[in-house]
Amino acid sequence: MEPKISPIIMRAFSSLLLVLSVQFSFACGWQVSPETSRLALFKAQREGFFKLTPFYYSADYYYSTNTVSGVDQEKNCLEWKKKLGNNIDTADVHIILYETDSEQFQTAFENKTLKTVFAKNTFVDALLLSKNKAFLNYILLAKMLEYNNVQDTKWESWGQIRSNWQSGSYNSNELKDNLDFEKKIKSSKDTFLKQRYAFLALRYYFYAQQNQDVIQLYNTYFASESNTILKPWALYYNALCIDNLPLQNYLLSKVFNSCEEKSFAVLQHYNWKLTNETLALAQNDEERSVILAIESLRNPAPDLKSIKEIYELSPNSLFLSFLIGREVNKLEDWIFTPQYTNDGTPSVTFSSTDWYENYAKAKEENFNKDILYLRELEYFLISIRKQTSGEQKDYITAAIAQLCFIDDQVDEGKKYTNLISDKANASIQMQKNIQLALVSLKQDDLKNEKVQNQLYTYFNSVENLVETDHGLFKNLYSLYRIASSDFYKKGDVVTAGLLSMKSDIKNEGEYSAYNNPYFFSYIGYFDRNASVKDIDLLMALQEKTNKTPFEKYICSGTIAPNSNYYKDLKGTIAFRNNDLELAYETFSSMPQDFWEKNYEYKTYLNENPFTPKILQKQEERKFDYRFNKTDFIAKLIQLKKQNTASSNLQLAHAYFNVSYLGNSWMMTSYDWSSGASYTDYVYGDNTENEKKYQNGNYYNLKMAKMYYEKALKVSKNSNEKAMASLMIFECNYYNHYAELITEEEEAKNPFKAGKELVNFYSIYKTTPTFKKYNCPLLSSFIN
Repeated sequence: MEPKISPIIMRAFSSLLLVLSVQFSFACGWQVSPETSRLALFKAQREGFFKLTPFYYSADYYYSTNTVSGVDQEKNCLEWKKKLGNNIDTADVHIILYETDSEQFQTAFENKTLKTVFAKNTFVDALLLSKNKAFLNYILLAKMLEYNNVQDTKWESWGQIRSNWQSGSYNSNELKDNLDFEKKIKSSKDTFLKQRYAFLALRYYFYAQQNQDVIQLYNTYFASESNTILKPWALYYNALCIDNLPLQNYLLSKVFNSCEEKSFAVLQHYNWKLTNETLALAQNDEERSVILAIESLRNPAPDLKSIKEIYELSPNSLFLSFLIGREVNKLEDWIFTPQYTNDGTPSVTFSSTDWYENYAKAKEENFNKDILYLRELEYFLISIRKQTSGEQKDYITAAIAQLCFIDDQVDEGKKYTNLISDKANASIQMQKNIQLALVSLKQDDLKNEKVQNQLYTYFNSVENLVETDHGLFKNLYSLYRIASSDFYKKGDVVTAGLLSMKSDIKNEGEYSAYNNPYFFSYIGYFDRNASVKDIDLLMALQEKTNKTPFEKYICSGTIAPNSNYYKDLKGTIAFRNNDLELAYETFSSMPQDFWEKNYEYKTYLNENPFTPKILQKQEERKFDYRFNKTDFIAKLIQLKKQNTASSNLQLAHAYFNVSYLGNSWMMTSYDWSSGASYTDYVYGDNTENEKKYQNGNYYNLKMAKMYYEKALKVSKNSNEKAMASLMIFECNYYNHYAELITEEEEAKNPFKAGKELVNFYSIYKTTPTFKKYNCPLLSSFIN
């Protein structure tokens, strides 16, 4: 079980705690990465965005992705096909160049089994032709160098640059025996092979840190105009060997613009804060726009200035569109994340913003500032929209619509959503469906079956694309979180709760228990937000056989497998509301061994609820009590009917024990803790709700005190009166310190023991209760 944290500070004197043996359970705080909680709805893409995937706005250093671009590899395969014949399948080329282990290929060659090991591979068939022997020899050398028999360590991997050579992974002497790059280059009659041998040599010398050899090879074989994909690859290594940092930046920007495989590595090695010096080397506006784009891709702050500059240089730039999308995602984070998550702050915050000194003030100030910036960006995009065309125009239109929705301009958002062309690419069409869903959530009758089923259609259009782009899990998480909020505002707690669970499931399981769902996963949201009536509606939906498509979808993976989960919650809510009859009726309808077989009841409901925990020493506590909720409620009802001193004293003990301080707190709450917890993070801080449980009994012991006062009033037994007096003092004490937070408040309003403790030390000083619990530290409260 994940206990919950109450922010209430119990200011108890340590001496008194020692005397009364109060045990507190402390738990570590629950934290998740900021990226986990970040909201993002905008994920429209233009063709060519794929290579920019790592640079999407993220709270992490780079955006996490499950896919990488294979465009450069495809180009290389096409070059081989063009060279060796159109009868070659590029998929076969890819298998040999990029999927086949070097040792496997070399062994097959040495054993003369290439044709059988790679049966029906058109690329191998071509290489085995006698006229292509020189090409086969090249592949053998490339395979030997590619991994040097060290699997999973590809030379081009940015994370491995230089490290493998320096760590001694490469046996340079062994390699040199097999290499004579100069001879192989000069002996090659074919320009295609000559360039490829030159690239192998260049890359080899790069890892050997022979920078001048790298530069010479590049200038000789790659500096002139060429369409081969090897040119930007070679330029990348060449750039890293140049000491002039602005020039290195400029060359890296050319690599960034001309190939996809090296885009991530380029930003790993780019030298920041040399913008003007790098721009001075650019030859035209297109090159200048690329440099500005690179500089902006790592900027987490507002960056409309760069967007405007890039637009002036290259109005149809792919990078311009991508940077616009980053700005929309920033605004979603700054505005949506605090609004729809329990964490309360954007995933990215700046040192100039103090969210913790005065949260409400910081939230308001930042919201106002962010809305002003949103509108500045929105107006700029509207001003340039008509000058754009095709995919760029649809992308900018979708961005404008999204900004309108963030600003709660639903009609304007709907207007621009409808302006997106029906011929827009699939990604922009998906974004359009998300935006149409937002319109429906804000404007339509959410209780209408047709509206709900249309929402399902919009949701499903995004779901269908998730398997090919795991990044869309973030968009579904965000969409369902907003949808949950809108249904809740319309009074539909059941749908809101199931959508909230959907949201958590879609958030890649990073903080969700839904990968391994258990009892509280199914009731957590409803524990925080539902009424008895809501639970009845939830159970009715669970049992409904002819569910609508929308209902089937929201129930899939979210509805509890056991209706008794909901009955237990219903009975608990009734108990919190002091409706003992309904609580009894509900609990009695359940299997009576439920609390022995489910959740953490056996761990936390295992003591006698009619013996106040606060008066027991640790060694006196017994943890073998068979707690049955039905029997417990039945006894409370019986004790209330008796209305005697003894029955009121037992009721008081029971209500003390079902409070935050008691041994049966799980009768009232599903979680307990002393710091930031998992349940608070997922479902929100529950303190304000808990303060209301049983008319304030959970934290402030109101009902316990009421029954102790009744017992004191009607009892004729001095020992009962002594017990009631002592426990009234305890109730007053913990009620007082439950409300205090600072030492200054305590100094202004110090605790006063009251007449009950005075009487305990005077009228009742001869009773067994006094003799058992009397001590100097307790008496200090009346001295």
